[in-house]
Amino acid sequence: MINFNINPNEGTVAGVTDGVASNSQALRLERQGDLQGAERAHLEAIRTKEAGLGPNHFTTAVSYNGLGELYLKTERLEQAEDYLKKALRVRRESGPKADLAVTRDNLGRLYETKGDLRAAREIRCEGVADSNIACSNYNCANLSNSLGTLSQCSACKAIFYCRRTCQQVDWRRHKKYCRRIDA
Repeated sequence: MINFNINPNEGTVAGVTDGVASNSQALRLERQGDLQGAERAHLEAIRTKEAGLGPNHFTTAVSYNGLGELYLKTERLEQAEDYLKKALRVRRESGPKADLAVTRDNLGRLYETKGDLRAAREIRCEGVADSNIACSNYNCANLSNSLGTLSQCSACKAIFYCRRTCQQVDWRRHKKYCRRIDA
């Protein structure tokens, strides 16, 4: 882990300050509907963070995850999977526990989209042992839950929610992919 308080080099400072600024710009552009601009900003954040902090730094994983989410949103599934798996690899080793749960849930959404509900369930359930499963409502702030506190979709059993309102909000998206799977 890099200690930012003891004489950081220019690359480290740029990786943090410029990388975070590019991430913020990407999110702002995405909210404004400029998805191409958001992609460029995410890629710039990744380039800056990889150069200054390295590809295995937890803040670089934030950018991998952000670009993976954007690609998922734009149905560029192979690219989404590549970046989400990069984020997952890093987040398994470092960074906030909730970030790992979010990346696993993003991969779960990707596998749902691909029609692989078994893989969606498996990636989400990787968090069972350490009570680290995100609510599958993308906009919910409950990011690190034990399996016992969550409800699952009664049909596919591949997706988890912290409360009924989260399930209702996400149903518009999930119903396109939901089908029964064998346990």
